[in-house]
Amino acid sequence: MSRLTLALITLALTNSCGLLFEPSLPSIDEINLAKATQYDEWELLTECFFVLQEDFEEGQAMVTSTISNYPQYPRLSLLLQDFEIRHLPLSTLFEGYRKLDDEQPSALSALLLARVDPDRERRIASAKRAADTAGSSLFAIAKVFELGTRAEDGEASIVNKLVNLLGSHPGCAEGWRLLAELAPLQDRSDYVLAAAQTEPWIFDKEGSLYGDSKTIADKAAVVKFLQVGELGQARSRLRNVDDDVFVKLAEASVYARDNNPLKALELITAVIETEPDNHVAIFNRALLYRDYFGYDAIGKGLPEDIRQAEVDDLVRFLELMKKMDQINLLRLTQAEYRLSVAKEPLN
Repeated sequence: MSRLTLALITLALTNSCGLLFEPSLPSIDEINLAKATQYDEWELLTECFFVLQEDFEEGQAMVTSTISNYPQYPRLSLLLQDFEIRHLPLSTLFEGYRKLDDEQPSALSALLLARVDPDRERRIASAKRAADTAGSSLFAIAKVFELGTRAEDGEASIVNKLVNLLGSHPGCAEGWRLLAELAPLQDRSDYVLAAAQTEPWIFDKEGSLYGDSKTIADKAAVVKFLQVGELGQARSRLRNVDDDVFVKLAEASVYARDNNPLKALELITAVIETEPDNHVAIFNRALLYRDYFGYDAIGKGLPEDIRQAEVDDLVRFLELMKKMDQINLLRLTQAEYRLSVAKEPLN
């Protein structure tokens, strides 16, 4: 999903222990009430998101002006920084935000600095400083960033701390999205489902931007439902998505998990025929070959040599990754490992 606020990386966690009582998530009614109080902010965020997406250079000036007019909405600054990260060198951003934090220190400047700092310990320190000095509108967001950074080092209690935070701040979209990333690592499909059901965070169905916002939210929900094997709910959300490529790839995942890998292969191959450089489709097909067919499989619609087909797709995927500005480290590592295994001699 295109991020509206915070980039999060999923890394390994160990199971937590030692709790007498497990923390509980807020109810959907509490979440919806919190959403309602943020209505204007998310409408503005959505408008700025699509302006920046259409033309970053022109949109940057407009969003900067909007930020100055709405200082009560710190997510606007985080959104702009997200796009800066896409378009500008991280070292340049780090120097700029460090200067801002030195000259005009605030909770927001500390969080903005934390999000572009290459040093993990400094990121945590800046995020803590932001949370300690922030008002209610920024406190939860800063804490989520701190918890997400700590998760990179495998701290076992992160998910429980995040659930406790959401109990007090049910309207923190960043917290729900981090929960969706981390919960599968502790086998908490219930948390993933709860996070998926909070989307979307825009609900003015009459607004001109609602359709695009709803599509982004539905795509995110589909991915989360697929992660935990909720195929029916994934299919239900897919009906709302008007994106042929995404729908084909998601449907392929549903068919594969529903014991119809041939249909999945047909859909993925159709995407690759229209978009030969679609790295997601290429990666997914490589996984499908071995995980759902095996090297000895033969039949209509299958390549003559599945092992070689897997190798070809993994090699192509890695070639495409080298050309990308942003790299999914988890997929990259997985592809490199699978390629090394696929090239090993058969016993």
